[in-house]
Amino acid sequence: MLQQIFPHPVYAEDQPSGRTILTIHCLHRGFTAGAILGSIFPFARSTFSAMVRRPTSVASLPWTTRLLSSAAMGGLGGTALLAVGMTARMWGREEIEWQDRSWRILANKGQNREDDWSVGGILLGAVGMGIMARRGAGFTAGMPKWRCIMGGAAAGSILGTVGHVFTSSGSVQDVEKKVVAGEGPLKAKEASIAKAKWL
Repeated sequence: MLQQIFPHPVYAEDQPSGRTILTIHCLHRGFTAGAILGSIFPFARSTFSAMVRRPTSVASLPWTTRLLSSAAMGGLGGTALLAVGMTARMWGREEIEWQDRSWRILANKGQNREDDWSVGGILLGAVGMGIMARRGAGFTAGMPKWRCIMGGAAAGSILGTVGHVFTSSGSVQDVEKKVVAGEGPLKAKEASIAKAKWL
């Protein structure tokens, strides 16, 4: 996504919009990480309630409602935490340090591919859940529309990331086969670098 919006010069010191690129990247990562953790919470809570035999009012809600709501709040929380963490990490840093980090993000093809899948999932999830919330789908009952949309975006981000992982799993193997067979323009050193980027 970012590589399609921002230019990627040959040298890091020429990278424009370094602060913007790094900020978007960190907030996006925080949203996805928070959504993943948030989506685990309902199952952990249900398991704990069952173990102590202490049912809660939340447990009476459909599991899809609990999942979307928790993923939405987790995504927002993760975004906020990463915003604070990035600010603390980069406070007072020279401009070249912002440029260098941003330049390396744009140079990482695996990272860019993951971003594309995740952003696609976010958009599809947000739009889909927005339509369902407007129509009053059963599992959205009792949830504010903004939380339905945010939950759809969070779920879409998770599914997009998972889709990237599964569809890219054969890429490293293909590179290795070409190197072993002596095929393709990649040299062994370049193949090892490509492999590292996919991991």
